Amino acid sequence: MNKIMACSIVVLLLAGCSSSGHQAAMDAHADAPPTAKQLNASEINSTVIGRNHSSVTSIGYPFSETLNPDGTATIKISSEPMQTGAWVITEDVICVTYQKYGKECNKVLSDGVTIWFVDSVKNKTNNKFTVQ
Repeated sequence: MNKIMACSIVVLLLAGCSSSGHQAAMDAHADAPPTAKQLNASEINSTVIGRNHSSVTSIGYPFSETLNPDGTATIKISSEPMQTGAWVITEDVICVTYQKYGKECNKVLSDGVTIWFVDSVKNKTNNKFTVQ
């Protein structure tokens, strides 16, 4: 009986961890509020470039990314090795490319505290970031 109780508790704890990771992933890919403003190229540069921003992947792995002023980018996803890439702003869209993850082009929206990278073609949120 004690083994069954112990197993039940472990299953419940794992389910809680799984659902909280799932919720974090859903939150990180939710639409920006209607009050969020789309940033222009200059605002993207001053808001995003040279700062570390963090979020979680669509499956719940935490990551941090820095888009450096020299056009290079670094991303560290969970326990994977850091990847390097490049970014470019064209008009009001930022495209970031990593050999391992491919190219992603986004409009950037902000409410003054949080930023959202929204796919420039599909208009779906790729990530909601906190900026440090």
